[in-house]
Amino acid sequence: MIKLAILFQEDEMEHKDLSHPESGNPGVGGTAFCFLLLMKYLNDYGDQIDYTAYQIKENILPAKKAEKVASIREALEQAVSDGNEMILIRNHQTKEVYDLMADYPLKFIVWMHNKLTIEEIRLLDRWEAVSRIICVGREMYDYYLDDHIIRKMDVIRNMFVPPKGEMIRGDQYPLYVTYTGSLTYDKNFHLLAAVWKEIIRQVPDAQLHVIGSGRLYDQNSAMGAMGIADKEYEELFLPHLCDQEGKLLPSVIFHGIMGEEKYEVYRQSAVGVVNPMATETFCLSAIEKGACGMPVVSRRKNGLLDTVQDGKTGILYKDIKQLAPVIVDLLVDQEKNIRMGQAAAAFARTEFLPEKILPEWIRVLTEVHTGKPVRYRKPTANLDNNGKWIRRIWHGLHSVPFLKGLPSIHDIQKK
Repeated sequence: MIKLAILFQEDEMEHKDLSHPESGNPGVGGTAFCFLLLMKYLNDYGDQIDYTAYQIKENILPAKKAEKVASIREALEQAVSDGNEMILIRNHQTKEVYDLMADYPLKFIVWMHNKLTIEEIRLLDRWEAVSRIICVGREMYDYYLDDHIIRKMDVIRNMFVPPKGEMIRGDQYPLYVTYTGSLTYDKNFHLLAAVWKEIIRQVPDAQLHVIGSGRLYDQNSAMGAMGIADKEYEELFLPHLCDQEGKLLPSVIFHGIMGEEKYEVYRQSAVGVVNPMATETFCLSAIEKGACGMPVVSRRKNGLLDTVQDGKTGILYKDIKQLAPVIVDLLVDQEKNIRMGQAAAAFARTEFLPEKILPEWIRVLTEVHTGKPVRYRKPTANLDNNGKWIRRIWHGLHSVPFLKGLPSIHDIQKK
C-alpha cells in the first residue's frame, strides 16, 4: 500500500463545499481544482493508494481522509506522524517553504501547473528528496529539455469530467464569443477587448460574453469602478468596450465567476477565446469549451498546443494580429464552425477523462514508491514551439561527458 499525503493550498476560500469537482469548478483557481479532481478519483484506487489531504483553510474536500492544520509546518509534521511515504505539493512555493520542507523525511512530488522560476529549477534539481516533477502537458515538459532537471520530470495531463451530453451545442447557435479566465493582465483579456469593436463592425449581431473576475485568484483585491477587475486593469480594457459616453456596449456581457452554470453559456456560444497570448501551461478552459462543441481560438504557443488541435478543434494563430480575423471567420463560416465544434467535443470528451489519466498517476506513484527512475521522452512534434529544436540539441550535448556542465538555455536567459 502506498501512503500519500496531499497538501491542498486553497488560500482564497473557506467553509465551502468542494466535494463534487466532477460537477464543475466550484469557483477555485485552476490548480486547486485539479487537486480536487485528483482527490476525487484517487478514491477509486483505495486498494493501492492510501492518501490523506492536509488543508490550511477549512473546506469540505472530496478526500475520504482530510485533516485541518494550522500551517504548512503542521501539515508536514502530521504527514510524517501519519506514516506517509510521499507528499504531493504544487510548485511556486516560497523559498522559506521549500527550505522548511527539506527538513522532513518525505519523498516530494511537485505538481507543476506554472512554469518554474530559475531559482526553482536549481533548487528542485539539487534537492534529492524531490522524486518527480509533474508537467501538465507535453509542451511544458519539452520546455525543460535543455536542463538537467528533465531527469526528474514526467508528464500527466490534467483530467476533465465533461458536462452532460445535452450541453453539447447544436447546429443552430447565437453569435456569442465567450472568453473565460481571470481578468488580470497576465491572462491578456485586454487584447480581445482591443479588437471587439472591429469584430462587431464586421459581425454586428455578435456578443461578447466574459466569464471570470479579477478576484478569481485574489478574493481581497481592490476592484475598479465597475467591479470587474482591479482599477488599473479595468482602465486598460474598458475604453475598448464602451461607447463615446463611457457606457458599456450592449454587445458586452460580464458574468463574473461562474461554476457549472457556465456550461449553459458555452452551449450557446459560437467561438471560445482563451488567453489570447497563450501563456498557459495547459488551459483547462479550452477543454471545457471544446466539450460543449465550441471551437477555441488562441495563439499557437505553449500548452494550447496540447489542448487545441489547430485546424481541427479550433484555430491557433501565430500573430496576435490574426485574433480578430480568425474570430470573424468562425462567426461567418457556419460549416467550418460546426465541423470544428463537433471535433472539439469528441476530443475533449475522450482524451482527458479520469479513467484515462488516473492510471498515469498510479504509474508515477508506484515508480516513486519502488525507486524506479524517470523515462526520458524524446520530442517529435511542434519543434518550433519555444525553440524546442534547439532544446533537443542541447539535451543531446548534455549526454556528452565533458559537456555535462554546459549551462542550460534557462541559465543563459537568466544572465
